[in-house]
Amino acid sequence: MPTTETSLRAAPSTEAVELTRRLAARTMRSWNLLKAEEAVTAIVAELVANVVQHACTPLELRLALLDGKVRIEVRDRDDRLPVPRTADILAEGGRGMFLVEVYSTRWGAEGAPGGGKVVWAEVDVDGDPGPHGPHLSRGTSPRP
Repeated sequence: MPTTETSLRAAPSTEAVELTRRLAARTMRSWNLLKAEEAVTAIVAELVANVVQHACTPLELRLALLDGKVRIEVRDRDDRLPVPRTADILAEGGRGMFLVEVYSTRWGAEGAPGGGKVVWAEVDVDGDPGPHGPHLSRGTSPRP
């Protein structure tokens, strides 16, 4: 199966979250992956929101369909890797990476060539795409 992909570069603004979420939704529809739309758009929104809130650098979103999975990659120019944490039940934030864990089949983060990082997640689309529960893998999966 050939790789199908789309990408988008954006400034670190709150508008980038909505723009990338909409791109992800349109992409899932154009790839006829309606069952994966909720998971993929939720992951995209969380990863991009993390860049906007924590990295504050330009970002690049890449969506790729290969071998029965959708791979989501968000690259920024901050070298700090995400750290999942347990949020206080009354806290307004702190659940982003938990949601990525819940909606993805696996996810990870790795340094990017030339600096920064790529945070990635995969959603299986052979059969029921998710949510699948948490599966954490840090930097162990090669880019397709």
